[in-house]
Amino acid sequence: MTLCVRAVRVIAIGGGRVKIDSLVRSLGRESTLTVRSSDDLVAEVRRQAEKAEDREAYRYAKALSPVPIGPGVRTSPAQVLHELGVATTFLTASPLAQVARHWAHVRYCATLTARNGCLALSPHAGNVVYHHKVAQSEQLGIGLALVVAKTVLRRQHPHWDFHAVDAEVALKAGFLDGVGEVDTASKTKKRPDYILLGHHSSGRRSGVKIVILECKGTHKSPTFAYEQLARAAIQVDALRVAGRRQPSLMVASYLSEGRITSYALDPPGDGELWSGADDDLDELLRAAPDDQDWRPRPAVPDDAPAGEVSPDGAPPPAGTQLPVAAEPPPGAPDVFDIPAEQRGWFTQILTRAVAATTLLFAGDNATASGYATPRQRGEPAAPAQDALFEPELPWTSSTAQTLPLRAGLRAEGTRYLAPLPGGRTLEVFRGVESGLYRHLAEGRIGAYLRAAPRVFGRWSGSRRSGEVFSLGRDGTVLVVRAADDQR
Repeated sequence: MTLCVRAVRVIAIGGGRVKIDSLVRSLGRESTLTVRSSDDLVAEVRRQAEKAEDREAYRYAKALSPVPIGPGVRTSPAQVLHELGVATTFLTASPLAQVARHWAHVRYCATLTARNGCLALSPHAGNVVYHHKVAQSEQLGIGLALVVAKTVLRRQHPHWDFHAVDAEVALKAGFLDGVGEVDTASKTKKRPDYILLGHHSSGRRSGVKIVILECKGTHKSPTFAYEQLARAAIQVDALRVAGRRQPSLMVASYLSEGRITSYALDPPGDGELWSGADDDLDELLRAAPDDQDWRPRPAVPDDAPAGEVSPDGAPPPAGTQLPVAAEPPPGAPDVFDIPAEQRGWFTQILTRAVAATTLLFAGDNATASGYATPRQRGEPAAPAQDALFEPELPWTSSTAQTLPLRAGLRAEGTRYLAPLPGGRTLEVFRGVESGLYRHLAEGRIGAYLRAAPRVFGRWSGSRRSGEVFSLGRDGTVLVVRAADDQR
């Protein structure tokens, strides 16, 4: 675990206990994440698309509009790392996956700070070589984008709560193995990063909607962030339902020691994924979905003549799965289209992925695996298809712990200890509120979705300033502290 605390060690060498404690406290200190979104930003992104070498691909980009968000979002480094940790819980099979999930929090604990009231990179964050900066900007870009996107969506959709689902995880259950894999060499074939699953309950009826999210990050310049947004406008249209474009958000963050600026745009879309009585949702979610076999198809640009990718020259009905054309239109990205009659199935896939993500974040891999489809579990594993769950010790015999919280709450989760200079220890606890954990452990996903906002409300009214504690609206908990080593 010594690698995990390298950033902390750098700070601690010269200042000992005081600097370590100051660093940990700073993780919970709120500041303003600067956000830019305007018609001028839309124009800049369009200019970058027109200058791109593969400009044919931008015929398939979604129209862009500004996001009504204001000049900034209040957040803290702990909240950014919390969002990153939850979003990246799904990893390929590895006996060390739990350590890798822990790494998402510890690796960047010294990278964010407050400067003149704004969230910024710390001097230690810039003290890395270029290829490490690429990884840093990509990872922090995910956490920052989720903070911005969830703030935007809470304002656009009051009383809805949104949960991040890795798009690769969701699509792995519904498309043919070996078809449409992410192609890192192509700017036009990547899937979007995340699907934000929104849930709302009035006490009798539930609504479910999705928003496609693409996350970007860079150390280079604001202009490079505009280029990233131009590419993202293609990626967010790679997932459709019944042939219809879905609502989406794109966030590119420019990281600097002066301040971090997130640029956000809102390509429009329409429709809810599912709606009905709470009891109907519970019944739907009690069923375990099977894997489906669909094939992605090349997108058709808005200005294309009818039948451009149809084998008979006629435009296909919405949701029709066509064979991939021998020569797709220039720059055409792969589109993954969920048929209309499979909306309920896709709701099952996404909500169960939310449940698995929450349990994996807490460290309960065994229970989480029960929410995955056979293909997601790697059963049977096709060539070059990794499982999403790894063999490891049962949770109860390894690192499971209960952490008392305020307001009568408790959390079930996993605590990791890492040595610090001077005989001290860095403690990181990640888990989920105990009542919500019981809902998920007993298969009550609908009850979990309805109860999570109430748990968040109970904690929000009782938290104390200065605590390095982050509670998500999904009921997940991140606690970080430095303590004297008592081993």
